[in-house]
Amino acid sequence: MINFKKLVAPYENDLLKTLAHFVSIPSAYDKASATEEMPYGKNIDRAIKEFAKLGEMYGFKVERNNRYTELSLGEKGKVIGIYGHLDVVPVSPNAKRNMYEMSRVKDTLYGRGVADDKGPLLAAFYAVKALKDNNLIHHHQIRIFAGGDEERQNSCIEAYLKKHSSPDYGFSPDSNFPLIFGEKGMMHLLLGKKITFKHISKITGGLVANAVNSRTTFTVDNIDEVKDHLTVPHTIEGNSITFNGVAAHGSTPQLGKNAFLLGLKELATLNHDEVALKLAEDFLDTTCKRLGAYHTGKLLETTVCVGIVDYHDGELKMTANVRCPEAPSVTEIMQEVLKTTGFTLLHEEHCEHLYRDPSSPLIKTLMKAYQDETGDTKTPPVVTGGGTYAHHLNNTVAFGAEPAGANYAMHQDDEYIPVKSLMQAAAIYARAIYYFLNLNDEN
Repeated sequence: MINFKKLVAPYENDLLKTLAHFVSIPSAYDKASATEEMPYGKNIDRAIKEFAKLGEMYGFKVERNNRYTELSLGEKGKVIGIYGHLDVVPVSPNAKRNMYEMSRVKDTLYGRGVADDKGPLLAAFYAVKALKDNNLIHHHQIRIFAGGDEERQNSCIEAYLKKHSSPDYGFSPDSNFPLIFGEKGMMHLLLGKKITFKHISKITGGLVANAVNSRTTFTVDNIDEVKDHLTVPHTIEGNSITFNGVAAHGSTPQLGKNAFLLGLKELATLNHDEVALKLAEDFLDTTCKRLGAYHTGKLLETTVCVGIVDYHDGELKMTANVRCPEAPSVTEIMQEVLKTTGFTLLHEEHCEHLYRDPSSPLIKTLMKAYQDETGDTKTPPVVTGGGTYAHHLNNTVAFGAEPAGANYAMHQDDEYIPVKSLMQAAAIYARAIYYFLNLNDEN
């Protein structure tokens, strides 16, 4: 049997050099530079083009438009698909290092996208290249999709599926090992409400809808009365208080500290503002129990994450990212939230849950590849609150690259990945693709 660890080892330097290059591209959505030709802004457009150049340099067939790049090998046979993304969430002002310059501390790489999702995508790319260079690809087609809108609206994969079909076997290197066979339903809600907060005239903060708000500024008219009683980390400038929290992925809001909600709760307590206090406490309960929308099932329990907030002239607008199990439907849960909170729904996007049969050839093959490469036969496949391209594709699941039990701080200010984990992921991906290539031969 092939030693896949040795197969991918010669590509480590190229992988790290390429990853550093892609990390240096600040490919977060940029509304200011977005145009019809560059719908996600200039930096995501640059990343998409650079991935196309990478494929061209190594002899892949390249399809590129302004929303994604696809690299492919082979023209006939079943399709093995790999689906990753080049867009990232923005870096917050709280970051203590330049996250758009990859740095290495011993075995650990730091930088925006090293774990979500540039690092795992490139690990899969070099896994395919290793197979290609060693003449181990035959019979089937391999497609590597690199999208530009996974962190926001998934319009990239939707555009792709207007021209292409789902693969026969596919995975997205955008979650955890050993494998994700179920993903919660998901809602991105923009909520609005006419409301008056005591002594607060303006609130603004948050970077994206699918990450815990880590920095929010409140403009108040009683700064002298409250400034000496604040306990949430903050800075003060004039009549403005900027509260600092801790970012976390939208699927795990309980791991973060929401700057908006904690700041609002503190000011509401000092100002004896029961309306503001109730709002803060309702959404600080990340399980949705206080929102009257708690549910649990085989896809775990509901969660809510408040991301972007804006308040002025007595009108509050904020995003709520809600993840939910298989029942009831996401639209029913959405109505529960609206009924309990009294918010008006200004905009919404949603997708229902995903569930794949753990006994299917797809999952059995990926699990075998993981187990054979790592020797870990005890860790089972799991379900998650995260959402990946697998939601939009048939015959596809999320597969790595974060090991079970690890937390590589995705969407946070110190995102990282150990080099050892990245190279192990490359070996697992090479083995999985090789197994798919030979699946019919063995059966």
